[in-house]
Amino acid sequence: MAKPCDTDNDWKTRKDRIIGLGERSFHKSYYPQLKQNLDRLERFHTLLDSTSDFVLLVSLPEGTITDANAALGRLINVPVDQLIGSTFESLGLGDASHVLAVLSQDMNSFLEGEATATHSVVTEFCHGDTLVWIEFSYCLAVLDTKSYGVMVGRDVTERKHNHEMLAALLSEKEAMLDNALVAIAMVRERIIISCNRRFEIMFGYQPGEALGKSTQILYTSKLSFDSFGEEAYSALMNDEPFTRIQMLARADGSSFWCEMTGNVLDHMHPQNGSVWMMTDITDRKEAEDRAKYLSYHDAITGLPNQLLFQDRLQQAMMFSDLAKTKVALLVADLDRFKTINDILGFNMGNRLLVSVGERLNQLFPSPDTVCRQGGDEFLMLLTNLSSVELIGNSIAELIANFTAPFKFDNQELTTSISVGVAIYPEDGADFETLLKKADMAMYRAKDAGRNTYRFFNEEMNSEAIDQITLHAGLRRALEEKQFVLHYQPQIDMGSGALIGAEALIRWEHPELGMIPPGRFIPIAEETGLIIEIGDWVLHEACREAAKWLKAGMYEPVVAVNLSALQFKRGNIESSVSHALQESGIEPGMLELELTESILIQDTENVLATVQRLKLMGVKLSIDDFGTGYSSLSYLKRFKVDKLKIDQSFVRDLANNADDAAIVRAVIQMARSLGLQTIAEGVENERALELLRLYHCDEAQGYFISRPIPASVFMSYLGNYLDKTNTK
Repeated sequence: MAKPCDTDNDWKTRKDRIIGLGERSFHKSYYPQLKQNLDRLERFHTLLDSTSDFVLLVSLPEGTITDANAALGRLINVPVDQLIGSTFESLGLGDASHVLAVLSQDMNSFLEGEATATHSVVTEFCHGDTLVWIEFSYCLAVLDTKSYGVMVGRDVTERKHNHEMLAALLSEKEAMLDNALVAIAMVRERIIISCNRRFEIMFGYQPGEALGKSTQILYTSKLSFDSFGEEAYSALMNDEPFTRIQMLARADGSSFWCEMTGNVLDHMHPQNGSVWMMTDITDRKEAEDRAKYLSYHDAITGLPNQLLFQDRLQQAMMFSDLAKTKVALLVADLDRFKTINDILGFNMGNRLLVSVGERLNQLFPSPDTVCRQGGDEFLMLLTNLSSVELIGNSIAELIANFTAPFKFDNQELTTSISVGVAIYPEDGADFETLLKKADMAMYRAKDAGRNTYRFFNEEMNSEAIDQITLHAGLRRALEEKQFVLHYQPQIDMGSGALIGAEALIRWEHPELGMIPPGRFIPIAEETGLIIEIGDWVLHEACREAAKWLKAGMYEPVVAVNLSALQFKRGNIESSVSHALQESGIEPGMLELELTESILIQDTENVLATVQRLKLMGVKLSIDDFGTGYSSLSYLKRFKVDKLKIDQSFVRDLANNADDAAIVRAVIQMARSLGLQTIAEGVENERALELLRLYHCDEAQGYFISRPIPASVFMSYLGNYLDKTNTK
């Protein structure tokens, strides 16, 4: 450190005075940090728990601890989980009542629209028999209208001891000051009169180069220099230490974040200058800024996350109320994204998500907001809308834009999106309600074939409630035997003889009445209950067929539908075997109807199962033939017995030439392959006549009979047998 040109005696006197003042200045240092609200987000807890700094969240005004990181638990030797719910005062961290009082005052200032500040304190803490010095900053945070005190601190015992040791060394020898871990400078009238080597290294100056220069060289702009100088001068002239985190400039023009603490040299004459201690906190500040950014943005796409989106939506709704306009919340889900992940990997999936986010941002620039909700789901906010038509036009443009492929290196990916829309204020007045309804609409768009959009309507809400009701009652329906089977008669087209019936499940709900399968079968498949329900249907249908045989019907056949999930996950061979043994009917009296979707899933395993069922002697048919993935190769490999012509081709057979052509072609193809055919959906005599003319083997439909309960079918069978015997 440079030495003024004084006599030895004068210099010794001045040095002792300066060192004495400097020693006192080392006893006070305030370091505010982490000036943002802390949200207990799971993905940041690992980061927070790994730091040596403790983080504490206290509810106001009650002063109850609501969250804390592992560092606090280590500091006071108490597991964090045990701290939650206790009071801040119980920790023993300094004057807790004063801290809570300051935060309560800040809370009142915030409610009055005034700005709040971050406060700092250094206090003693007894850690067992050891005295520990704790430095922490605290500020007010308002999250979802609830006020909290956010406190961030650290154990500075070692640093305090280092400062004290440094002061002692400085009193003995000036040169040892250069070994300090902090930058130190003495300033008079905003001129640098002395500094240590750490200061020169931090700011990039050669030894002695900074001495005698204005402190303006340390600032990024004159405005910053003037502003800081006025605040610091005012505090120091009142003999108050001044602490600030400030962006400063190095000699090469680069900038960094610096933590600065200043004290006057002479408390009696503050105008004589001040001593400053400075620490480069750029890494810490960038980490804080990054954590703050990630708390409001998606890590993969960089888009706003749901937390920030909610805030934007709230602002949009407030503006909408004033301007008498509409706000649209859009939920967009990529179609078949799982397939891309499964085939090309998650890395390519993430690249696609980034590109989708970029494309959405181009289509909906500020002030409209695009957010990644999670997975392959995005949220969009359309504001200042005067009519629903404008919303529809924007969404139509969005969907059309996705026809263009996404290019990655030498690879192109094509996807589409399904969009659901909820409108403020018509569909809801808060984020949760609007999101739920937009989500319902999006799934309705999925059901409509994807690559389209749907607006929410109350019918969807009613259906959702019905779905929940059915979902909750499905297990109970199985346990309480609320399911029944109805049977639709099937006839031989050549003789007109009754040959059997198709078993069709119904749900006799004690409150909702008779529920058709189309309403509850999808739920049963979703929950996996379809396996148990399907097993019951098999056993019940076989028992009923045994009654038909006993009543005198010649080799009756009962047809039972199998679901893809039942076939894939259930022990279908065991179920069929038990049902046959229990009922006592011959295997040939049971016909299993398979959908084409069953046959194309895990083909080799399905083929093996089909072959074993054939060996058992049961009959197999393909249901709804012609509507799915019809392929001659499947017919050849699986060797089924019968094709069931879908009712969509049969209902209008007499009036639609295309339907007639398809039906004839299916029948001719089946005959050439040695397969039987049965037509469902026969609703008039003309259709029956045409099917007979086309040489269809069997038929069922409303013209012949509607599905009827088991007891009614027995009466139907009795009448048929009486007529047959009469002949």
